[in-house]
Amino acid sequence: MELNLLSGLLLLALLCLALLPFAVTGILEVLLALAIGAFISAALIWFGLLQQETSLVLLSLAMLTALSAVLLWKPLRKLQKSGVRLQEDSSISDFVGTELILTEQAHKDSDSHIQFCGLEWRVRLDPADQATVLDVGQSVLISSASVGLLLVKSKIL
Repeated sequence: MELNLLSGLLLLALLCLALLPFAVTGILEVLLALAIGAFISAALIWFGLLQQETSLVLLSLAMLTALSAVLLWKPLRKLQKSGVRLQEDSSISDFVGTELILTEQAHKDSDSHIQFCGLEWRVRLDPADQATVLDVGQSVLISSASVGLLLVKSKIL
């Protein structure tokens, strides 16, 4: 099988798309722009609008990659700034609603600690809870979870 420029561009585009889930911010945008540039260049060759000369194809790839990077930069930045950070969004946490037994007093204004899921978590009483202090041994429900911190509320019997 002969690898021509059209096949090479399609292979490059698919490789860039395959690497997207593993890319960090900054590299992600470059890979996406390169994939778009490679797909468009391949389409231009396919439809006969671009000759299969290496220098023309590389120039086309470079220009289309730069153009797509410029056009995508602002929308991608906007998505990153407004996107929901899943690991810190307590409304979707699997921990919310889980019952715990306090091993230290829980206060609204200071943190205590608890062993949960094999880790030591900081625990704070939810500001919306009516109580100001919950005692050791009391059953509580997790109302919110963020990185390293569990907000708890008294369990209503």
